Amino acid sequence: MSILAPVFTVYGVSFEYEGCKRSGARLHLDPLPEAMKGTAHLIARELEARFNVSRLPREVAAIPVPLVVEWTRPPQTTLFDALFTSDPTNIP
Repeated sequence: MSILAPVFTVYGVSFEYEGCKRSGARLHLDPLPEAMKGTAHLIARELEARFNVSRLPREVAAIPVPLVVEWTRPPQTTLFDALFTSDPTNIP
């Protein structure tokens, strides 16, 4: 959930394992892998019900914004970057 707007996103992370050692983290956004969809749906439903927030549509999340957020600079910075960080660096 964003602390700046009443929106959220649900994502998944998968890892590769060599024995007990975890490596190769991979971020999954919509569409999520089939194995993650059920859990993501439950999480989304609970967020909407408990916190009265809405899922941020991917096409809206991709809108460019004129902010430096962590290591991302315009024109690569998106609304997603700005809404889901606690430390926007500066406004050009």
